[in-house]
Amino acid sequence: MTAQNTSLMAIKKAQNIHASELIEKLNDYLTFRTVPARTRFSFTGRNKNNCYFFRSGQISGFYKENRIQIDRIYTPWIAGLAFPDRELMGLIFVAETECEVAILTEEETMTLIQQTNSWQIYAGFLQVLSSKLLINLSQLTTPDTYTMVCNQLTELINEPDAIRTSVKVEEYVRSRTQLSRSGVFKVLSRLKEVGAIRLEKGILLEVISLPEKLP
Repeated sequence: MTAQNTSLMAIKKAQNIHASELIEKLNDYLTFRTVPARTRFSFTGRNKNNCYFFRSGQISGFYKENRIQIDRIYTPWIAGLAFPDRELMGLIFVAETECEVAILTEEETMTLIQQTNSWQIYAGFLQVLSSKLLINLSQLTTPDTYTMVCNQLTELINEPDAIRTSVKVEEYVRSRTQLSRSGVFKVLSRLKEVGAIRLEKGILLEVISLPEKLP
């Protein structure tokens, strides 16, 4: 695993900790409801200024225009705190599993953060979120197809088994990048050939050792 991917894993854990602490602080003011898998959460129309507090379940973030997946996100997590114009960014979130969620407007959320003196937790959440976004952006904008595939292989192998074994690795990589099917298959085939990864019916079983360059 690269240093960058190690940092991303640490950042994800830190973000969940800050989100959990903030949800706990605001819990008396939050009304949670259970929503089914495939429920969509957007930042357009009347939802433009919403903040979503996810207490349980799993969600994925996407760019609405091209359906590129930003990340698979584990709860607790909060969507809608970081960006001044979320509608402009074209973000949507989709429940991958049944989720518990509470919804407040941005104005209500900021008022409660002030009332509960939760500024330090809020700042910590934003700090790790910013770091995570920068790392994700660097992974997706690298000009090297091989590096992009390896980044996504590292992400996938660190997913829970229930997720990792339910998606073909080629589909996972292409859903999170704009790489061609043939380009992804070329890298995966070569890595399998040299024993760097183990695949079975398109499912990633193991990442053994990823070379710095495509063999």
